[in-house]
Amino acid sequence: MEKFQKIVVTGFVYNEGKTLLLKRSSKESFLPEYWELPGGKVNFGEIPEDGLVREYKEETGLEISVGKPFRTFSYVSSDSNRHTVEIVYECFLKGGEVLISDAHSEFAWIAESDIKSLLISEEMSKSVYEGFGVFKK
Repeated sequence: MEKFQKIVVTGFVYNEGKTLLLKRSSKESFLPEYWELPGGKVNFGEIPEDGLVREYKEETGLEISVGKPFRTFSYVSSDSNRHTVEIVYECFLKGGEVLISDAHSEFAWIAESDIKSLLISEEMSKSVYEGFGVFKK
């Protein structure tokens, strides 16, 4: 079994006291039906910020600009052959209408107080809480 690493970028957009989360499709093999920030894998040779703009548009239909990274974490998949490094950025909404991809079943603009009621991973929950903290400064 070959081991590999991948880089994932996600974006926290703060809009009228809320942020956009997507619910992963029940067909996804990793964390089905969990809520997450929009984003995805950085292609080989791609600048992470450019990858985030591309992934955000593919997953949500929205156009964003990317600010500073505010959190980085990593994990090894349960099958132990994939090490993922995730970078979370502050992002700013430029325009568009939310149209989610097939990889997701729902979207919601959520307030900080809504996080506890969602099916969300511990690392993603930390990212969302920290994102609200970044924009409250």
